[in-house]
Amino acid sequence: MSIAGKRIHTRVLPRLPLGPLGTTLLLAVVGAVAAVLVAAVVYQISFVDKIFPGVVAQGVNVGGLARQEAELAILETVEEQLSFPVTLRHRDTEWTLSARELGASVDVQQLAAQAYAVGRDDGFPSNLVQQYAALRRRVSVGASVRFDSGPTNVFLAQIAQSIDRPARNARIDVQQDLSVVTIPAETGIVLDRDATRRLIQASILAHAETPLEIATQETLPVVTETNTAVRTLRTMLKQPLTIELPLDNVLVEGIVTPQDLKDMSTFVEEVREDDIGTVTVWPDEARWQAYLEDISQQVERHPVDARFEIDSDTNTVAVLRPSQVGYQLDVSQALWMVKEYYKQPTDRLQLPVTIIEPAVPMHAVDTMGFENLIVEATTYFKGSSDARVHNIEVAAAKFHGVVVPPGEIFSFNEHLGDVTAANGFEESLIIWGDRTDVGIGGGVCQVSTTAFRAALFGGFDIVERWAHGYRVGWYETKSGPGLDATIYVPDVDFRFRNDTDGFLLIQTEVDSVDGAITFRFYGPPTGREVVVGEPVEENVTLPGEPTYQDDSALPKGQVKQIEWEKEGVDVTVTRLVELDGQALHTDTFVSHYRPWQAVFLVGTGSEDDVQEEED
Repeated sequence: MSIAGKRIHTRVLPRLPLGPLGTTLLLAVVGAVAAVLVAAVVYQISFVDKIFPGVVAQGVNVGGLARQEAELAILETVEEQLSFPVTLRHRDTEWTLSARELGASVDVQQLAAQAYAVGRDDGFPSNLVQQYAALRRRVSVGASVRFDSGPTNVFLAQIAQSIDRPARNARIDVQQDLSVVTIPAETGIVLDRDATRRLIQASILAHAETPLEIATQETLPVVTETNTAVRTLRTMLKQPLTIELPLDNVLVEGIVTPQDLKDMSTFVEEVREDDIGTVTVWPDEARWQAYLEDISQQVERHPVDARFEIDSDTNTVAVLRPSQVGYQLDVSQALWMVKEYYKQPTDRLQLPVTIIEPAVPMHAVDTMGFENLIVEATTYFKGSSDARVHNIEVAAAKFHGVVVPPGEIFSFNEHLGDVTAANGFEESLIIWGDRTDVGIGGGVCQVSTTAFRAALFGGFDIVERWAHGYRVGWYETKSGPGLDATIYVPDVDFRFRNDTDGFLLIQTEVDSVDGAITFRFYGPPTGREVVVGEPVEENVTLPGEPTYQDDSALPKGQVKQIEWEKEGVDVTVTRLVELDGQALHTDTFVSHYRPWQAVFLVGTGSEDDVQEEED
C-alpha cells in the first residue's frame, strides 16, 4: 500500500485470549475502581461545608461539624483552659492568677479554619490521603495556646518589688560613743523574670496544678572585708591626735579630738589585687584641707626685712628695725602626711613648716656696704599748710631705713600703705580730677616726687612714673618742670628697680622749718655717670577765662579764689646713664600738663551772713 508515492507498512497486533474468566475479572476491577471513585465523590459532597471526620482542634473532636459549630465546641473547652489557675510561690508567699490573666489566649476562629482546611489544600489525590489519615487515626491542628508576655511582665514586676533585695556590702558604723561596729555583708536576691516566664507558660500548657517555685538569682556583695579598717579606726579614736608645729625653735601643739577625727574621716570601698572587696578608712580630703588651711592662716607669718639707719656723725649703720623670719605651712605636704597617718595611726603628727628668710637680714648689714652715699635729692615745700607738712613727715618716715635688694623693684605704694586717718594722715588740699580739693593725704606726692628724683639722678631703672595733671608750684621750686611723680593708692604708683649688684639703703630727712625733704640712697659705689637734660617745653596752652561759681556758704557778695590759673605744656626730660663708657639707660620722660583756669566762688548767702562775716 502506498500514498503519494510512499509505501506504508501496517502491523496487526495479536489479540489476547481473555476467555470467560479473564473478562469477568477485568469487569470486576473496573467496577471496584468506579465504586471507590463514586464513594470518594460522595464523601467529598457529604462534607463540603463540614470538617472531615477525625480532625481534632484544642483537644476537641470537630469532625463532621461546620466551622461555626466547631468554633462553639472549641470555645467551650478554651474557656475552661484559660480559666485554669496558675499559682506561683516564693518561700511562704503565694500568688494565683488565671492563664488568661497571665496573657494566655487561643484564636478559636483560626483553629476552626485550620481544622476545616485538613484534606482540602493539596490536590485531590493528596486530599484523599489526608482525609483517610484523619478518619483512621485522627489529626490535631493548630498551636494550643498563644502567650502575650505583657501581662506576665507586669505581674512579675509587681511581685519583684517584694522579692528583690540588693546585695549589701560590709560596712563600718561609728556609734555616738565612738565605738566601732561592723555590719556584715549580705547576699542579695533578684527575681529571674525570663526563667519564671518560661515556667508559667510550661505550666499552662501542661495544665499542671502544682504551685510553681519562682526562679530567682543570688547577687553577691562586692565588699566583704572590714577587719583592717576596724583596727585602724579603733586605734585612731582611742585617743586625741596631737599636731606639732615647729615655730621659733619651739614645738607648738594643737589637739584633734577623737570626735573631730571621726568627722574628718570617710570610708572608701575598693577591690584588692586578690579580688576581695574591702573597706578602707581614709581622710575626708575636703575637711582636712579646710582644717590645714585654717592652721596655715594661724601659722603664716610674712618675713620682715630689716631696716637700718646711718649715723651721719659717726658714719656707722645701726639696726632701726630687726629682721624676722617668716613661716608657712606646706599644706600639700601636710595632707600627704595625714594620709600616711591613716595607714599607720600614731598619737602625734608633726606638720611641715617652711621657714622663709627675709630678703634683708639684719645680721648681714656689715656686708651691704652702706657707708657710700650714691645719690641724694631734695624738694621744697616752704609755705605749705600745717596739715600738708604733717602728711609729708608721716609719709617720709615710712621710707626711712628701707633696703632694696639687688634686682628687686621698689614700690612706693607698697611701703606707703593706705592713705587714711587711721594711718596718721590729715586732710589737706589734693588734686582731684580737674580741680584741687580737700582730702586725706595732701602732700604725699611731695614725697613720691623726691623719691623719683633720687632714683632718676642715681641712674636706676625707672619702672613706673606718672606726671601730675597740671603743674604744681611746689615741685618746680629750684627746679624746672617735668620732674614730678604723682601716686594714688593703689592704682597709680612710682616704682624703680635696683639694677645694681649691691643692696640699696634709703634714708629720708624732713626739715619742717625750712620746708625741705631729702631722699638719700646708700650702697656700694655704682660707677655710673648720669646726665639729665634740661626740660624741653612744647605746645604751651593758655588757660581759659576764669569761672565763677555761686556758693551759698559764703556771705552775699563775697568772692573767694580757690584755683589759680596755670599754663598747659608738654615737657620732655631725657636721661643718659653710662657705665665704663657704655650706655645702660637712655630714657625719655614726657609729661603732659593740662591748662588750669582760675576759679572763684561768689557768695550768695543772706545779709545776716554778711553781718556775721563783718563781725
